[in-house]
Amino acid sequence: MKGLDLSEEFYWEIVRPLIARHFPQLVEKHAAGLIGYGSDVLGYDDVLSRDHEWGARCYIWLLDPDYDKYAVSLDQAFDEEVPALFKGYPSRFSVDESHEVLIPYNGQSNLHHIAITSVSRHMRIQLGLLTPYPSLYEWLVIPEQKLLEWTRGRIFTDPVGEMTEVRRGLAYLPDEIWRYKLKYAWSSFRQLYVAGLADLRGEPLSARLLINRMVEQAVQLIFLYNKRLRPGTYKWISRELVQISPEVSRQTKQLEAILLEPSVTRAVEQMEEILTELVNQHNEMKLTDHIELQPSIFYARGLQSYSYTNMEDALFATLPEELQQLEIPGTLDQFITSEHLLIWADHYSKFKSIYSVRSDIERTGVGDMIV
Repeated sequence: MKGLDLSEEFYWEIVRPLIARHFPQLVEKHAAGLIGYGSDVLGYDDVLSRDHEWGARCYIWLLDPDYDKYAVSLDQAFDEEVPALFKGYPSRFSVDESHEVLIPYNGQSNLHHIAITSVSRHMRIQLGLLTPYPSLYEWLVIPEQKLLEWTRGRIFTDPVGEMTEVRRGLAYLPDEIWRYKLKYAWSSFRQLYVAGLADLRGEPLSARLLINRMVEQAVQLIFLYNKRLRPGTYKWISRELVQISPEVSRQTKQLEAILLEPSVTRAVEQMEEILTELVNQHNEMKLTDHIELQPSIFYARGLQSYSYTNMEDALFATLPEELQQLEIPGTLDQFITSEHLLIWADHYSKFKSIYSVRSDIERTGVGDMIV
């Protein structure tokens, strides 16, 4: 059974009747659903997923005044009445201290897995937002993975509509942020030729690292051009890509072939074939003036066919002035990959200031532009 279906049945058959018995005043004043982390939220859970953080679980979103008044007593009622199993699947859990995750109840700690919160609390804790309308700097630091967590899954009921409205506003990036990410993603391919250069010098590790890097950047471009949120975990990258369209599924197979291609020269050629397709898609979408690819720079030594700087320039020209003037290129999850920073709003929210602070280093003296 899929976790989303299990959790929705759990809500309607166990959780909601419990709320109706003890807190009838809340029945039409709360939202319920399952969003956030977990393969079950994406619908990708299987037997291998059931060892941790999987089972009958859900979120309950109360209005802020009701949270203050009822959250503790509602939690106590769940703790007293939620059964150990629901339809043969775990609905009580224990804490695996060594990995800091919840596992099916093993006789140790005994917890239900119903998160009681409010929309505003949840936004503040998980997204670092105080309102459902992110500012420019907030959009620059919120990882796509966090948007994915908030907009996938399923809402079981939402009579007030607050949670549904917030999810609608976070469904995808604003146009200007989307274009800013596209511009930065294209900048990676200035260095495509370096893979061939390293190969010529007999440095295969460097060449393969560059190829892997280029594949990852191409994946980012494919997600962006198809306006799909990119998972922060590698585990679901392929699954998400192949579901976009038959064309993207074919491109995914091409990228897999590039990673396995024994010839670095051929791998670079295959990468440029995919990039040409993405340029064509860009032109079909009419995001900028029509782009004709230009020959690569002279010091690419013939190891890269095209320069992609005109893609960057064309996208840059469409950005509002406030984004054109930023000194930090790209959004946070484009140049920071550490899950330790990107999972927690406590951490990634701190990076908002790097976009607003201007450099105080002056290069006005003789030789300053060289040293």
